[in-house]
Amino acid sequence: MKKQQGSLSGRDVAVVVCIAALVIFGTIAVCTYTALDPLFVGMLAVFLFMTALAAYTTVRLANRTFAPVLPDKEEGGDLTKFLCASHHPALFCDLKNTVLWYNDAFLHATGESEIATGTPMDTLCSPIAPEALASDLQDKEVCSIGDTLYVYERTTMTGGGGFYLYTFHAVSAWNETSRALAETTLAAQNNQTAVAYIIIDNVEDLLQNIQERFREATANVAEILYKWVGDMNGVIRSYDRDKYIAFFRYDGLQACIENRFDVLDTIRSVHIDDQLPVTVSMGVSCMQGASLAERALLAQEAMDMALQRGGDQVVLRSESGIDFYGGKTKATYKRANVRARTVGLQLIRLMEESDNVLIMGHQNGDYDSFGATVGMARFALQHLDTKRVHIVVNRADKNLRSCFERLGTLADYREMFCDPQDAPALVTPNTLLIVLDVNHFPHTECPRLLDMVEKVAIIDHHTQSEAFEKKISLLYIEPSASSASELVAEILEQHLGAIRLEKEEAELMLSGILLDTKQLVRSTGTRTFGAARFLRGEGADPNETNELFKNDVSDMRKQAQFLSNTMIYREHIAIAVCEGNTDSSYRIIAAKAADNLLTGRGISASFALVTIGAKVHISARSDGTVNVAAILEELHGGGHFDAAGAQVDATEDSIERLRRAIDKHYRPTTK
Repeated sequence: MKKQQGSLSGRDVAVVVCIAALVIFGTIAVCTYTALDPLFVGMLAVFLFMTALAAYTTVRLANRTFAPVLPDKEEGGDLTKFLCASHHPALFCDLKNTVLWYNDAFLHATGESEIATGTPMDTLCSPIAPEALASDLQDKEVCSIGDTLYVYERTTMTGGGGFYLYTFHAVSAWNETSRALAETTLAAQNNQTAVAYIIIDNVEDLLQNIQERFREATANVAEILYKWVGDMNGVIRSYDRDKYIAFFRYDGLQACIENRFDVLDTIRSVHIDDQLPVTVSMGVSCMQGASLAERALLAQEAMDMALQRGGDQVVLRSESGIDFYGGKTKATYKRANVRARTVGLQLIRLMEESDNVLIMGHQNGDYDSFGATVGMARFALQHLDTKRVHIVVNRADKNLRSCFERLGTLADYREMFCDPQDAPALVTPNTLLIVLDVNHFPHTECPRLLDMVEKVAIIDHHTQSEAFEKKISLLYIEPSASSASELVAEILEQHLGAIRLEKEEAELMLSGILLDTKQLVRSTGTRTFGAARFLRGEGADPNETNELFKNDVSDMRKQAQFLSNTMIYREHIAIAVCEGNTDSSYRIIAAKAADNLLTGRGISASFALVTIGAKVHISARSDGTVNVAAILEELHGGGHFDAAGAQVDATEDSIERLRRAIDKHYRPTTK
């Protein structure tokens, strides 16, 4: 069947003739009964005729229905011939879904001898509700024609006013094609090669034992690793005394994900003298679409991240992001003075090559964040003048008021502080940005700066929970450190030279160490006390520093709001919620409340929640048997094994999300 576009109808011709006749008779009458110039009257008549004709044409076209141009079975082009020869039903419908054209396969499917043009499509094809279909068809358009189910697609075609092309495929044939495609895709995916870098974490500790026992322990670890990779039909080779590289199939990786890399637990069962456990760190990658060389590079970066996070874990890089497995052992101290010296030299080089230096910590700064920025500013002032060094910090933060007061008498700091909203104006093409006490970009004091500055240095003691979106010029992340102030103090000790810290600077840095170690009783090591000794030698007065930690009566009342609304979850987890009116000062109170909850008998971990504005702030503490950092990473937070924090939207059920995260990661270990 063939539809032609409409031409002038008899009614159109009649209307045009009538308009012309009226104009002619009107012209004759005007010329006969008036004294007007005939030439003028004739021109006026032509104008009126054209105007009337244009008006009629406009109205006619506005109400005109164009019939679509459809393919003809005998005279059509390639599309027509294809549809006519196809074994799959097909038909054309107008925009109201009434039938205009169909092929023989569609007629055969309906069982009819003929279908009248204009028949509504839904009388021939009955749509099937998704809930009545199998799960693999619920996202498809399915209908029944006769007794057969079809998956159909609708394509909008141009021509005339537009029309639809419907093509149908029987579900049985679609399932077969879909299944074959899925099997081919799965086979290709399973044949992808995963790359894993593996390193024994505590070789230095193991070497302190007699050589025979070290060899016995590492031989046991190697046996476990070789069997683990061999069971996946993979290949593993040692390229150093304590380092391995392995290759295995993607389906083997999926099995490891399902059992959450339980090989870590098997390796952890290997001990030296039944005391010191052996642990390993792994970086694994099987990024789809990446070359083998690219996967090896990603696996190497993942292993570096696993080591930064304290070891005894697997970091998996995939197209969906970064996943962490394990992490049941606290980070051990492995830093040496040479590392602090090297970082200091790199910072000096970056500073000397830069126009200016911007230093910032995290939003809602605390004593550690502020103390670290002050220490780094003093380091920068050895190489740059005061006009080229600025600290980006919220000067209206009430929690830092005492810090600003202490520095108020020092001339170097009178024009050094810059509010986050003013900081972008200080950026030049050659600015160096130093980020302290945070490695998650959205939580920095001014995240916008990270998009504007090319050279970025990060110094932090929190575990890294995600890959960086930009190249970092200097990365110094040490989860074994107690605080960012400790790391900066070590750098200053190596490079300060004859210049001394001001007494107020040393006290603020010491307050940062005391804050994050709970007065030197948590997360401390020999280097923590070394940093404290250095700051004490630079003039820090412990009595003056302790004044910063004294609570007033109002803070005690605020803390009581947490303690009076505390629940016990999973027998050993304390969750405290502060309700009522709050302000930014409650962030510090929440951290103190979490510390106090941990002193309760039988409490292994504590969480304090408070709503401030549009965010719920969570502070977490652990006695060393629960990895609270892993728990809060589920809520896009992070921190240390035994001290962490997070922020979630106040519109979400934060307590329920926290419970789910605890259920996923709560596996207490022996102190």
